[in-house]
Amino acid sequence: MDNNIKIKIDEIVNEISAINDLNIKHAVLTYMEQQAAFMLWQMEDEKHIDNDSYNV
Repeated sequence: MDNNIKIKIDEIVNEISAINDLNIKHAVLTYMEQQAAFMLWQMEDEKHIDNDSYNV
C-alpha cells in the first residue's frame, strides 16, 4: 500500500476517534463502511470483467 494513502487513512481514523458524539461517530463509520463495501463490489466486478476478457 502506498504510504501516503496509509497516512491519510490513519489521519481520518484519528479524526473520527476524536468525535465525542457517539451518534455522529456511528453515522460516520457506517458511511465509511458503505463506501468501502461499494468500492470492493466495484473492484470485484472489474476483476470479473477482466478475467472474462482473458477467456475469450
